[in-house]
Parts: sequence; structure tokens; C-alpha cells
Amino acid sequence: MTLLSEQYSDSKKFMARIELHRRFRTNPHLWTHWIFDQFKFPRNANVLELGSGNALLWKSNLKRIPEDVHILLTDFSDGMLNDGRKVLGDDSKKFEFKVMDAQEITYPNDSYDIVIANLMLYHVPDREKAISEISRVLKPEGVLYATTYSSNNMKEFTDLLNNYDENLYNPIEPFACAFGLENGEEQLSKSFEEVEMINHIDSLEITETEPIVDYVLSFGSIKGNIDGDNLEGFKDYLDDVLDRDGVIKITKDTGIFIAKKPI
Repeated sequence: MTLLSEQYSDSKKFMARIELHRRFRTNPHLWTHWIFDQFKFPRNANVLELGSGNALLWKSNLKRIPEDVHILLTDFSDGMLNDGRKVLGDDSKKFEFKVMDAQEITYPNDSYDIVIANLMLYHVPDREKAISEISRVLKPEGVLYATTYSSNNMKEFTDLLNNYDENLYNPIEPFACAFGLENGEEQLSKSFEEVEMINHIDSLEITETEPIVDYVLSFGSIKGNIDGDNLEGFKDYLDDVLDRDGVIKITKDTGIFIAKKPI
């Protein structure tokens, strides 16, 4: 099993990260609501989400989904899709689910009005092929909505780790290097005529140790360095920081690319 497969075999580790952002965000407007705000659904829209995970995007916006829309939720992990069905409950009947690789979208040209790639394109090995596939299956005037991070996202978290152990790093940094706010437009422009980027403004003000520990342990790349007796030392370190400062403030730098296919 690859590291990516292990990380996303189901949504447990993913939810540990979501919980930190949910509890300590300073922007009262939910990330999933903000993403949905950007969507513009044509009549009888066909929508494809790649890397849909546990379907939180749709669970938190159920009452806002147009009645005439058809939505296919896909992920490379069957475990994630199963978690999505559980999260949606009886409302899962409103969606279709399919295991799919974004590099090989199994639908004809001009099939979809909207494709959504929420925090996932940086995971795709052959991203250029995946973006080309997305453009292929979009109808003329179809739109891709792709969210990602900046390389500056959660920079204080990196500093927090480095101050404890200079060998530690923020494991989400490579994501932005692969497909981030700084380089996403260039990659998308190879297959799309018009690309717009919109920033999402938010930050974290963390006042408890355990949610940070859970967040850290959700990443296998960090867990190898923080485990056993070392884990207790890390907790003590975080307690000392909170005792001293009262709060750990972390800036977030995320956003969405809106890429339109030419007529």
C-alpha cells in the first residue's frame, strides 16, 4: 500500500485535520459553504467531482443543491466513497458514486457542465494528463472548480514544528509545490482558455493541545518522528507554548481556481 493509499483508505485521518480547522477557524463562514458559493449551475447540470472523499462538501450544502442537478461523486478510494455514503445517509440516493482515477476519466467528450477537484489535484501523479482529461469531458463553456493551498499556508505551523525539532516539516508544503495557488494557473492554462483565482481568507486560533497532536499524528510523515516518549515531549512543548502565549495563531492561505473551457 502506498503512503497516499494508506492516508486516504478511509476518512479517519482526513477528519482529524478537518476537526482542527472546524473548531479553531476565525472565519465564521464554512470553507465548504464558501466553495459552494463559487459554483454556478446551469439548468439540468451534470456535475463530476473528482476525489470527493467523504462528501462533506455536499453534506454541508444539501439544501442549496438545485433540484435538476445530476452529481457523480468519484474517488480512487472505495473506502472514502463508502464513508461518503455514510455521511450523506439517506441523501446519498441523490448522488451516484464510482471509483475512478482522475488520470483516466471513463466518460465521453463533452459530458459534464462542471468538474470539481477540491484539494486533490496535487495528489495526482500525472497532473497534466488529469487536467487534459477534465477539459476533455467538460462541455463547451464547462467549468472546472479546483481548490488548493498557497506555499505560505499555515506557515506558523511549520515554525511550531521546527522549533520543537528542526527535522520536522509541514507535510502539506509539498502539495502547494505540486499544484498550489502560485503555480496552478500555469498548469491549468495548458488546457483551459480562461483561469481565475480567488483567495479564501481565514486563520486558526488554537487554544488546546490535543487537537494539534491529533492533526500531527494524522500524517504518517510526521508520526515517525513524534511517537512514544517523544510524543509526550511534544505535548509538553505545546502546553508550554500555550501557557506562554495563550493561543497559537496560524494563518491560512487557500483559494479556488475557476477554469473555463472555450466554446
